[in-house]
Amino acid sequence: STLLKDDGCNGNGDDVTTKQLLRLALHRRTVQILSTNDPVLSQRRALRVRALVDFIWSQSLVLGLKDSPDNDANPTLAQLVDKHRLQSTSSPGYTEFSPGFHHATIEGITVDYGPVHINILRIDMKQSSCRMKCIDARDTCTDLPTLAKQMGAIAAISGGFFLYSEPDIELPSKRTDPVGLLVSDGTSVGPPVFRRSTILQRKGENGCRDIGLDKVGMEGVTCTFTFKSTNNKSTEHTMKLIVGQDKVQCIHRGNAEEVMIEENHYGLSIIGSTVVPRKLASSSTVMPVPLAGFVFVFPQSLFPNEIDLIDDDLTIGVTYELPRPYNNVENAIAGGPMFFSDHCENGCPSMDLPSEDFKGSAPPVTFSQDETHDHNLLPRMGVGIAKSGDDEQLVCVAVDGRNLDRALGLTLQGTSDLLRSLGCQKAMNLDGGSSKRMVIWDPNLEMHKVVCLSTTEIKANAGENKGGSGQATAEPSRPVHSAILFVPGDEK
Repeated sequence: STLLKDDGCNGNGDDVTTKQLLRLALHRRTVQILSTNDPVLSQRRALRVRALVDFIWSQSLVLGLKDSPDNDANPTLAQLVDKHRLQSTSSPGYTEFSPGFHHATIEGITVDYGPVHINILRIDMKQSSCRMKCIDARDTCTDLPTLAKQMGAIAAISGGFFLYSEPDIELPSKRTDPVGLLVSDGTSVGPPVFRRSTILQRKGENGCRDIGLDKVGMEGVTCTFTFKSTNNKSTEHTMKLIVGQDKVQCIHRGNAEEVMIEENHYGLSIIGSTVVPRKLASSSTVMPVPLAGFVFVFPQSLFPNEIDLIDDDLTIGVTYELPRPYNNVENAIAGGPMFFSDHCENGCPSMDLPSEDFKGSAPPVTFSQDETHDHNLLPRMGVGIAKSGDDEQLVCVAVDGRNLDRALGLTLQGTSDLLRSLGCQKAMNLDGGSSKRMVIWDPNLEMHKVVCLSTTEIKANAGENKGGSGQATAEPSRPVHSAILFVPGDEK
């Protein structure tokens, strides 16, 4: 093959190099992807080619590092953490930029991941009295430093997954819609469609706020439906059903792409707080399952008799109430997967993506249909909880990537190992890639600054992505669609 000929090589087996084999793999796999006749896979050609390029790029860099004669002298990433004693904020590697808020940067060449550039935010929850605020940033401001300033936050990170690369985004869903649970100041903005790891904060009876990482799904969620008719505005009916009781169930894309409504049952197609018009189906009807929503199936006997189903002017609304112990959650945002948990009741010693509904065509498909099996080095965002006695710290890591000179990125497993090496007993993944962002308050510059490196050319914005230098640049960045803000004290 001409693809194995390079720099005068004649292409025989003895002369084939790693670079040539990777080039051949890229070519052949790209041809396979582009020539598929599968109707589902053909919709995802661009996404699959992008994942392939990331994979080949990652492998070429890792294999190239292993071939370097100087690589054995480099530390592992865990050894680099140990060297700087970053398990504790007493390390000189941390800077306390506000009471209880500490920042550090890991930078260097590692034997396992090459060059790394990782920002760490450690928050002492008791000392800082930190209040976490999760928001749909599209409703306010998608520029994270500006958003942090507006909300009185001392630090902020990008949030959970959103619709982006999926080929079948249909109205009323839109590109950049949040995926999964989102609770903002006690209001459920998005239901926990998928049972996934969630960072959440509750307010206890004594007024103290505790932070947690738990898997939260639709089981036990109370769904309250409101039925109104424009023909009779004075009449309003409600129906309150609990998922998992009285044969009430939710079918999402991790289960199937369509569902047959059983005999004597109804089905509603729901996306967020919207019941898709004219989608109430009766027995023996096949319903498509919405991409980031679900089909709500329940017995017809539970439906209010006084409601006229053939009323063309009937509108249906829905609200959600989380079950105990999540009914007092103030703010929460889903991500996943859970990296690990030392608490036996969670049964999560390591990652298990299918158990968190990263399967089928559930978004993001880059996780549910990952053909590389977690071998891509990418920008990552992870959070963990480190406890020592009565002290509890929230640890956030923003892993830079796609930067040949300073940061290749990490795998999910690599991010999990990083949080473990930082002393966490429980940790989970948030949305990474080009959307990953961390912002902290700089008391010297008296401004909020992005400490991450730039990873994509999407949006130019002076002052972002300077990698901790504090100098304003016009380097590009992608807007943040959901965000987690950390507000000190009792500020609102």
